[in-house]
Amino acid sequence: MDEVKIKSICWRLTLGLELLTAILAVPTAVLFIIIAGVYSLEKALLVVMGASIALTTSYVIPTIRFIRLKSLLRKTIPKEFEEKGLAEKQDIKLKLLEFPKKNLVYFLLQWTFGIPFAAFLIFLSFTPTVQEYLPFIILPILIYPVLGVSHFFLTELIIAEVLVTTHLKDLVLPEEKIPRVGIYARIFYTMLAVFTMTLTALGYLLLAEVTGFVQLQNTEITLVLMAIFISINIFVLTSLFVKTMKFNTIQMVNRYKALASGDLRESVPIISTDELGHGSISLNSFITSIRNITSIVIEESDKVKADAKVIATQTQGLAQAMMEQASSSEEMSAGVEEMSASIRSTAFGAKKQNEITKNANELVLSMESSIFSIHDLMRSTERETKQMEEETKLGRQALESTLIAMSDIEASVDHTSNVIQVIGEISDKIGLLSLNASIEAARAGDAGRGFAVVASEISKLGEQTLSNTKRILEAVSKASSSTKSGRVAVSNTEKTFTQIGKSVETTIELIKQSSEMTKKQLELVKNVKESFEKLTISSIEIEQNTNEQASTSEELAKSIATITEGTEYLNQFVNDIDKLCAALSGKATNLRNTVDFFKI
Repeated sequence: MDEVKIKSICWRLTLGLELLTAILAVPTAVLFIIIAGVYSLEKALLVVMGASIALTTSYVIPTIRFIRLKSLLRKTIPKEFEEKGLAEKQDIKLKLLEFPKKNLVYFLLQWTFGIPFAAFLIFLSFTPTVQEYLPFIILPILIYPVLGVSHFFLTELIIAEVLVTTHLKDLVLPEEKIPRVGIYARIFYTMLAVFTMTLTALGYLLLAEVTGFVQLQNTEITLVLMAIFISINIFVLTSLFVKTMKFNTIQMVNRYKALASGDLRESVPIISTDELGHGSISLNSFITSIRNITSIVIEESDKVKADAKVIATQTQGLAQAMMEQASSSEEMSAGVEEMSASIRSTAFGAKKQNEITKNANELVLSMESSIFSIHDLMRSTERETKQMEEETKLGRQALESTLIAMSDIEASVDHTSNVIQVIGEISDKIGLLSLNASIEAARAGDAGRGFAVVASEISKLGEQTLSNTKRILEAVSKASSSTKSGRVAVSNTEKTFTQIGKSVETTIELIKQSSEMTKKQLELVKNVKESFEKLTISSIEIEQNTNEQASTSEELAKSIATITEGTEYLNQFVNDIDKLCAALSGKATNLRNTVDFFKI
């Protein structure tokens, strides 16, 4: 939004509103005054001149509106807008949303000044009769509703171009502060404007003709002209109403299509104050929640994948330690065999046996250190796995919140569908009303022909409104289907998290069993150390305790065999853990691929 764009919007709004006034109000008002007051040709020219002068003079009020709107729009220039605080930004956006309704004050001031001033200028040339003066009193009832509704819709359409800009579209407003002009009110005032103009103009003329209060000239031509101008008013009002509804609906439908394709990067601008505009607040809240949850899921899936890699690395270190332990067991077993041979050689191998015993003792200490390292690795792995389990639970809880949020937006879409169905019912009633009017016009004969034309146009209006309502209903239905598709995708993601949680629980159980095995190995190593201590003492007294050393060597051989079996069993657990880590990493990758469906 720059200075050129601001001037363009201000000029378009000002010229558009004055053009509406010139098309809808001025010709109808002048024609009504001339016909209802039965003005002669000279007086009719005076009416046209007076209306032109009054209209030109009253342009000071649109000028004031132009200046005030320009001042408000200048505050939305990005450079200046970003320097303001949040409360000030929200106040600017609220003023833009309230501008279509507050703009009605300008046209009220303009016409409240213009009608008396025009009458004053006209009656300077002659003294009016009651018949000539009365149309000026009735004129506000004829004109004000049409002007008010048309000005409101056109202003809302042009201001919407400002509200869809990037820095205003994503600005969140407190819902309780947002003004509300509902669809019911819009339809009611549109219908009221149409019926007020129709009943006031034609009703006054027919009543005057019937009672003889005013003697109309060329009655048929008069009624036809009034019907033409009224039809133009109805067409313009209907077009503006449908265009405002269509503009807002297209914004929401495009957003629903983007959601169906997983695009969470954009929000829906609040460009109207009806139910659709307020519904976009819930949709934006839903998009924000999905965006946050998707970010959390992506982060958690990356963490799960990273943790799986850490566990895989630790299990590789554990496998390496197990290989070293197996090698130590083989070396120790060879040492025990040599020691047994030394015992049978008795005194001849006493010295050599003593050296072998020392070497074996060192190997036992090395194996004990390896087992301690393995045990520490198992504890670290268990902690990492538990942390991964907690993170998986958080992700699953976030997805459950997503499902609740999607249920809320489905309810909002259903509510919108109900509102649109009410519009359809109103359209049906308009058709019934036009049918009744046609019947009454037929009964009235020639005097009701003009009223029959009006009834026909009202019937067409009802058919157009019903057609547009069906298209809107179809768009909302597609939006509902898109929301359900998104909920299915989130539900599948929740199932994936549940499977990951089960895999993590299995991993934790296996790690606990591995930890228990390392504890048993430590106990066995402790026994081996004690046996070697005894063996060392026996080697000093080898001649006296040969039989005792033989028994100790057998026990040592059994302990070594038990350690070897435990090492093989533990190695199998390590392989299983490694496979589970690979599976967990694959599931984390699948989860990330699934979540990548959403673009944030």
